[in-house]
Amino acid sequence: MPQRRTPLTRRTLLTAAPLGLTAAAVAGCFAPGESGTGTLVLANALTPAAGLSPHSEDAFLLARWSVAETLLALDDDGLPSALLATDWAQAEDGSWDLTLREGVRFHDGTLLDAAAAAAALTAAANAAAVPRVVDGLGLTAEPTGALTLRVATAAPDPVLPQRLSSPQLAILAPAAYTGDAVDPVGHATGPYAIAASTTTGVELERHDDYWGERAAMASYRADYVPDAATRVAALRSGEAHVIEAVPYAQIANLDDARLQDAPTGRTVSLYLNTEGPLADPALRAAVAAAVDPAPIVDDIYEGRADAPEGLFGPALAWAADHRPYDLPAPADPGGTAVTLATYTNRAELPEALTVIAAQLEAAGFTVATEVREYNDIEPDMLAGAFDLVLMSRSVVQDSGDAYTYLDSDFTGDGGFNVARLADPAVDAAVAAVATAPDRQAAVLDAEALVLATVAVVPIAHERLVTGVAPGVTDVASDPRERRIITAATAIG
Repeated sequence: MPQRRTPLTRRTLLTAAPLGLTAAAVAGCFAPGESGTGTLVLANALTPAAGLSPHSEDAFLLARWSVAETLLALDDDGLPSALLATDWAQAEDGSWDLTLREGVRFHDGTLLDAAAAAAALTAAANAAAVPRVVDGLGLTAEPTGALTLRVATAAPDPVLPQRLSSPQLAILAPAAYTGDAVDPVGHATGPYAIAASTTTGVELERHDDYWGERAAMASYRADYVPDAATRVAALRSGEAHVIEAVPYAQIANLDDARLQDAPTGRTVSLYLNTEGPLADPALRAAVAAAVDPAPIVDDIYEGRADAPEGLFGPALAWAADHRPYDLPAPADPGGTAVTLATYTNRAELPEALTVIAAQLEAAGFTVATEVREYNDIEPDMLAGAFDLVLMSRSVVQDSGDAYTYLDSDFTGDGGFNVARLADPAVDAAVAAVATAPDRQAAVLDAEALVLATVAVVPIAHERLVTGVAPGVTDVASDPRERRIITAATAIG
């Protein structure tokens, strides 16, 4: 008989038990003498994958540093708000007309105009790897005046303003695009400019000609520290003042005063490759039946995560009305050999992988595991090299709109379709979201269809935990994970 899945009851947050610190030595990761100098040091969890090109995941570093800006931002409800553009309206033909803010200067001193903005969007649309937020849309942009431009897509797109908020569509000066690579150094518009960039981090200086609020700090530094334990040790020693992604297992090693905890639109999920050994939906249903998220939520995440209620967690209040869905009857795994992969950049994922691998083995699968750093493993994930991939994925990071996540991850033409799902019913349901009068209801309808394919099994809804040293103020806790250091951030 088919299995019927309904949303699970959210678990009560637990109090984390003290754990011993097992951090690697901090020496060598940070320059000596930073502690107490008054210069803020941010420890980032990710290292650049593409020379800080905004067309890659590196765009989110540029946003978190307050270096690069987009035409539009998003408000708390995920609706577009003014940034480099102050007005936007959809034309009768479905394209969008935008008016730029006057007096915006790039870090190289040149003025922002419509020609520069259109050229930046065109460069993204024509990139060798098109940013997934606009992949397949046929994006075009052209100036219609000194400070006005028209942005269009092959088919009318009602959420284009939200897409234009993606850090991967940051607007850089024309000089950034003169070579084969896109160079943001000295070419963005934010309150901070990159003064120096090396393989270990960047030095940032205040952009004194910034159009908005003047940055509180004259300068600060961002270091690449992918090892989570090292980030925690650096915060405790004073070598870093702000750290990304505090590992849940080490929360007990930090004073509560050093923790900023906020709900986030990030869900940990197991993506199942719908080709290869798990092409049979009944075998995928056997995976879903074997996986028990409880020990991962309760133990590995130390009570700082919620039990899965679908693809969209409690940070999105409107998503609480999840639809029930049916799964196929599980098949007998019969020793089916599968490869389960994840990455090291989020310390909890390798631990969760170990739990899931044991659960699958107990159910009758033969499991091989592979764990690598994200930048190294991503190409193989997208190429379908693994049968199961455990990922931590922000469901509203790209555009702030759940539609773009569903489109990129679960449609046949999706740019981040790790599950390699090609289901006409899912494609139609996701496409219907774009023009549905009740978009949120349409999202939940599409979510149920996606889950019924067993192309993905939600594991946990994460919370955003940032480490902040005493004396540091106005560090952003952004559910969309686009902001950390802002113009208001200061160190005492």
